[in-house]
Amino acid sequence: RALSNTSMPPAPPAPGASQLDAAVGIVNGIPAEAFGSIAQRLLRRLGTGTTRLLQDREERQACATLGLSASDLSTLVEFCAYVFERAAYQMQRPEQFEAHLASASVGVEGTRAAAARRVWEAEATAYVGRLRDRHIVGPAVLEDATWTTHLKVAESCASSRGSLSKNGAAPGSSSSAEAASTRTVASAIFEFHFAGGGSSAVSSAADPSAPPSSSSSSGEASSSSSSVAAAPLAVECSHDELYAFFQKLQDIQRTIDQLSS
Repeated sequence: RALSNTSMPPAPPAPGASQLDAAVGIVNGIPAEAFGSIAQRLLRRLGTGTTRLLQDREERQACATLGLSASDLSTLVEFCAYVFERAAYQMQRPEQFEAHLASASVGVEGTRAAAARRVWEAEATAYVGRLRDRHIVGPAVLEDATWTTHLKVAESCASSRGSLSKNGAAPGSSSSAEAASTRTVASAIFEFHFAGGGSSAVSSAADPSAPPSSSSSSGEASSSSSSVAAAPLAVECSHDELYAFFQKLQDIQRTIDQLSS
């Protein structure tokens, strides 16, 4: 059970190959200017906490303007949300963002990739700022782990009272004895220490006007400006929980070995 939790979320899940191909086909099938316009509208709403990026009226208008079905529009919205979330998570600069979209692995046509880059240049700083305010930007990197054992001692009291004797003793003449028993419960407490994703690094990566980062002459100043340490995560495990966790680690290791072989 987690005693505190400040860990960062995982990267947005990548769509399947067929989903990606379908989304890219939709993007390449609409005018670049129209794609840039709807992408900008979506990016301005990402990170605001809204449950829907487009309202019903906007969806109907977009379908009519772009000549898309409701299903195709939904695919387009999900694709835009994915690529922008991925760019923020990886702190991509505009040229990196465009290159990724236009790469063979994605396949967005050049003019549409350029339109998306212009949107990212204009909106990335505000978007990343919204994410940073919600503390969900950048992966937390495990730097160190410490552990301690903890022993809890629990006491319980059991009472035994005499009953009426066979010779007809009065009900009030009963005997009582208090028996105390103790038991111990052992647990392990792990404390994971993380290096934060670095809020200032996120800003410079997303801001198209920011110069590339360079090493500082002061190691202390560089460390404080480029990385923000996350609070440690403490996890307490009982013997059974620890054993189950160990079994899962073994399963993970076997899977990694199989993928690496």
